[in-house]
Amino acid sequence: MRPSRVFRLIFRIFIFLLIISITLVSILGGLSAVLILTTPDTIGLDTDNADFDLQINNSTFEVEDFSFTLPFNLTNSGFFDLENLELLINLNLNYSHVDDPVPGVNTTRQVQIFTKYQNFGNIPKGTTGTFTFTGDLSNFNLGVLPNFTSEVDWYRGPPAIEFFADIIISLDYSIGLHTLRIGILDLQLGGLP
Repeated sequence: MRPSRVFRLIFRIFIFLLIISITLVSILGGLSAVLILTTPDTIGLDTDNADFDLQINNSTFEVEDFSFTLPFNLTNSGFFDLENLELLINLNLNYSHVDDPVPGVNTTRQVQIFTKYQNFGNIPKGTTGTFTFTGDLSNFNLGVLPNFTSEVDWYRGPPAIEFFADIIISLDYSIGLHTLRIGILDLQLGGLP
């Protein structure tokens, strides 16, 4: 057999093995995603121990303290490790701005009052990771809050002020070949008064 034929045969075998391995990793990665997302207990929020504490001074309407705690767990029932588990939470405030843009006209505004990104690392296959997402006054954007005495239409409603959350979970799996991103947008949390 000539050297060129031997080289072509080795090259074809190498390409064949490469295609087979990439196909297997893709199939196992897709099956891994199906296993993770179809099990109802895979992502659990501990709402009993969740805490949202916003303290506003009644006379000046200034934010005095803020804390946010959300315990959750994630079970990796797939074939690969879950890597770079990240959680991003934005809290938004909706209100009707009085006399904007002209007197007698109100405009509904949405301002982002809280944003926090947190990386929780990796979850090995077959295990459950338990985590706590926390935020405090340093993650709070005080500069965008309206003047509660002169800018908020308290006759709108109910409620006059509404709180919404954007929750985005992202992670890598299947040896970093796939990225999963789940977003819950405009989740209504409650309102004032």
